[in-house]
Amino acid sequence: MSLSNAGIVTAPSSIAATGGTALNFSSVGSPSKGKVSLIVTADTDLRLRRTIDVSASAPTVNAGAPNGYSQARVQFLFRKPKLLANGKITVNTVSVNFGYDVETTQAEIQELLDVASQMCFDADFTPTVKSLSIS
Repeated sequence: MSLSNAGIVTAPSSIAATGGTALNFSSVGSPSKGKVSLIVTADTDLRLRRTIDVSASAPTVNAGAPNGYSQARVQFLFRKPKLLANGKITVNTVSVNFGYDVETTQAEIQELLDVASQMCFDADFTPTVKSLSIS
């Protein structure tokens, strides 16, 4: 599946091996070089529409880097607007950033993906997000 029709399984109580509740995204606007914006297609209130911005940049020549190249970079930024009791809107966010060297293998990139996803739902890490506890 491409980013232009991305789907994320949500609602932890309904996630199972056979699937769950899908949060479907669609690209919006014209993608620029290395960037794309996605919206949740089911969100009808534009003020509260959830979005993901994705950016990617390939390594470039960098004489100061250990092997002469900058790292490849990928960033995902999820925004979820919230309507507050006073009628104002705030935006909650999650950002996932990857940076890796050009000599990094596919297996090593997969390990980065695995660790990043584990940190988002593992019971050892979620209290930090939910209660700001770093103990």
